[in-house]
Amino acid sequence: MLIPSEVKRNVAAAVREDAHPTMDYFALQEALGADLLDYSSLESGQQPALARVMRRAGRDAGLAAHGYLRRNSYDVIFSNGENVGIPLAMLLKRHRRGPGHVLIGHRISPVKKRPFFRALGDKMDAVLLYSSVQRGIAVQELCLPESKLHLIPFHADHRFYRPMPSGPDSTSRMICSAGLEWRDYPTLIEAVRGMDVEVRLAAASPWSKHRNETSDRQLPPNVSARRYEYRELRSLYAESRFVVVPLYENNFQAGITTILEAMAMGKAVITTRTVGQIDTIEEGVNGLYVQPGDVAGWRSALNRLLDAPSDAAAIGARAREDIERSMTLDHWVDRISGIICDVADARSASVCR
Repeated sequence: MLIPSEVKRNVAAAVREDAHPTMDYFALQEALGADLLDYSSLESGQQPALARVMRRAGRDAGLAAHGYLRRNSYDVIFSNGENVGIPLAMLLKRHRRGPGHVLIGHRISPVKKRPFFRALGDKMDAVLLYSSVQRGIAVQELCLPESKLHLIPFHADHRFYRPMPSGPDSTSRMICSAGLEWRDYPTLIEAVRGMDVEVRLAAASPWSKHRNETSDRQLPPNVSARRYEYRELRSLYAESRFVVVPLYENNFQAGITTILEAMAMGKAVITTRTVGQIDTIEEGVNGLYVQPGDVAGWRSALNRLLDAPSDAAAIGARAREDIERSMTLDHWVDRISGIICDVADARSASVCR
């Protein structure tokens, strides 16, 4: 498993103490009995020449080199993102045969990535996609074989993020949002200006490279923004009437982590209906949609659920049911491990039997 980040190796105790969600890569690693390489692998000991050369192109390329150099030890290599999957496929292209390669394609549509997917598709045995729009692009524009594409839902750790007894009281008018990636906080802030609602923004993300839209901005008195640790964030969700995820227009599943965490907490979600964010929320059933940049639309949707707490609760209950039905961490692990085992079996490997 190639994980393009610094994995959290010291959180096992916090997970046991219900202070931190289970990291999905550890859950998948355990299910597969897999080895795991992350960015820390680039700093350990004497590096092979290829790894040193690739490292100059960035950590993702360096990590791909480490996976490539170990290719003969494994039946399948799993890349947790196209940023490491593309350079790995380039290296594997040098050989007619090699290990199977399964990767997650978070966002394969940018122009700079498209030539690589077209040229390297034969070194990608399975591409896992979270967005139906991205899958459509893979088929229609990148000409990837449909047999290699797997549209799967993302997940939430349903054991950590769960309905909690310390929910909002009947008079609460507090809501929250979380994350940074593609977040249109300016539109939300303008929508709630002067409204009878308290808005708390957990404006932080360990993965996003996007600018924090709440920094250096004069917030109205009813809006606050700061970083929340995991247990704090869970309490914030629990105490909120519902959760909002304002987004800029995009064509992939931006915002999905916050959306699913909130749904797992049994909270209704209001989010922006972007081109890419269409696969999870069912209007009026497990959440509500607002059009991009629509200040009036946001104000209307907020008032709709603030003025009808029983409706917000019912929508939230359905959201939790949807998580339990198909979008738990266990579902995600089962789907991906099953695909990896299918690739291994197709190569006559016995590891998954």
